[in-house]
Amino acid sequence: MSFKEHIKIVMSQFFVIVTLINLATFMIGEIFRPDQRFGYEAFLFPIIYAVIAVIPMLCMYSKKELTIKQYILKKLLLLISIEILLIFFVLGAKSLEPGNIALTVSFALSILVIFVFVHVIAWVLDWKDAKKLNSDLKLFQKRVSEKLE
Repeated sequence: MSFKEHIKIVMSQFFVIVTLINLATFMIGEIFRPDQRFGYEAFLFPIIYAVIAVIPMLCMYSKKELTIKQYILKKLLLLISIEILLIFFVLGAKSLEPGNIALTVSFALSILVIFVFVHVIAWVLDWKDAKKLNSDLKLFQKRVSEKLE
């Protein structure tokens, strides 16, 4: 895969990430701070968080095909790096305070859930593309075989 294709994949995942961050922010906010309200600047935070999450994705580009073991290790390192970056960017040093452990754990779990959903959605979209390509290929093979007869 070329770096240009990698960027296209990451950008499509960016928009899924922003949407899921909005949903997670709503859910965590309703649980931990239901009375707090935000101004219009709050619309920028999911975009900023998604940009932070995408940075490790861009850094983990690989030209060569990975083995299953390498792929799983890469995804695990990606998840850990996204978790660390977002926890310390969003919650800062306060994330380590005893009073914020529940919030930090909830935030980390929401990052994990978003990570999984993004990859499941990407897999479903790739699966649909592969199914269409296979269908088109079968149709092409049928046309070629008919012309040869």
